[in-house]
Amino acid sequence: MNIQLVPGDKVRLVSGGPEMTIRGKHYDVLANEYSTSMFDCIWFAKNSDGKEEVHYCPFQSVELIKTKDA
Repeated sequence: MNIQLVPGDKVRLVSGGPEMTIRGKHYDVLANEYSTSMFDCIWFAKNSDGKEEVHYCPFQSVELIKTKDA
């Protein structure tokens, strides 16, 4: 089941992990089109020096769940 996500939505992986923000639909450069089932997510985490770093990764919509709005 695919959930409806829009940029700015807060999500988490079904398996856990940090809260992430939807950046938008994932662009598949090999297919030369936007994916209908993958979304680009961004989140912040501390590195080994204790400094915040931004991370980015595409995920399948079935791997994500929306978190409650604050």
